[in-house]
Amino acid sequence: MITRREIGVLGLGVVAGLALASCATSDAPLLPELTFAHLAPIRFNAATVEIVDLYRPPLAAPNVEHTFPRSPAAAARAWARQRVAAAGGNGLVTVTIHDASVVATHLTTRPGVMGLVFDQQSIRYDAVLEVTIEYDGPLVAESSARSRVLKSQTVPESISLNEKDRVFYELLEGIMQDLDEQLAAAISQYMGAVLIQA
Repeated sequence: MITRREIGVLGLGVVAGLALASCATSDAPLLPELTFAHLAPIRFNAATVEIVDLYRPPLAAPNVEHTFPRSPAAAARAWARQRVAAAGGNGLVTVTIHDASVVATHLTTRPGVMGLVFDQQSIRYDAVLEVTIEYDGPLVAESSARSRVLKSQTVPESISLNEKDRVFYELLEGIMQDLDEQLAAAISQYMGAVLIQA
């Protein structure tokens, strides 16, 4: 039987989602759902896909991933559900999220009159997403793929909360697209022996 399992702290995402929903207003930006359902699943010759989220957000500065409308870890779990498929046979495919952090760094701004004239870039957000995919089964002794993606974005002093949500969304969208491209290429290169070709 083909099965899928997920291991990790999922309650945090539910609580965060409820908190965001309760604070939402009609002025909040309408952002599209970040999904990979339009892409064909990567089909493994395995019976089970297991998703393991090892990342534990500090929930304190300088980390800010817990303030995202959707956290990078939640997006990575959704990516694994939509893109990694067990398509038969024996064996286990494990998708492990090692890092899904976003750190805010306050930038030096111009003081005095010049600082008042210009809308300066005041914060840089550095996002990191690291994911491995491993096969354990009878087909090969060892097979795995790994990707570590980094992406940064600066924002001006005048940014509003709604604008910040959009920046966070675009930062997450960009890092997930990079992750998908890199992992798909690495899986094709290093895990071809355990794939079921279309």
